[in-house]
Amino acid sequence: MHMGKLTEMERLAIEEQLWSEDICSRKVQLYMSITRDPAVQAILQQIAEKGQRHCSILNGMLQEAGIVSGLTQTLKEEGSYNAIQ
Repeated sequence: MHMGKLTEMERLAIEEQLWSEDICSRKVQLYMSITRDPAVQAILQQIAEKGQRHCSILNGMLQEAGIVSGLTQTLKEEGSYNAIQ
């Protein structure tokens, strides 16, 4: 990756990873709502925070390249965007 420029393949790979992180985030949120074990909830919270960091990094890469991700726009419209930020 060149500073500020992404190839089409790099952009697609980043957006695919964002989709994967979104799916993971939704699953973790579901598991957190189901479990009552504080130890499990703490682990899930750590996983959620790590996923949020991943999404921030990936979104930052797209923003540096001047790309508005289709996923980001879709999630904003769904109201899920803040969940992965």
